[in-house]
Amino acid sequence: MPSEYYTRRVGQRLTYLIAYDKGEYFIERDGQMKKAVPDAVATGIDPDEATPSLMRRLAIGDIESLNGMDE
Repeated sequence: MPSEYYTRRVGQRLTYLIAYDKGEYFIERDGQMKKAVPDAVATGIDPDEATPSLMRRLAIGDIESLNGMDE
């Protein structure tokens, strides 16, 4: 599963680890799971359209907006 570090552009500008693949992504910070989307259906996306690049973009959007997690 590909992974990368991403630093939030606003707020405290903390760095998160994003692990993503077709239909899923996980966001961690300092070894703690902040958000897990293990299934494309959970996000309302057709599994055939849930490419790794889309999952990466969704994870970055969640980090920037702190959607479903704390800073």
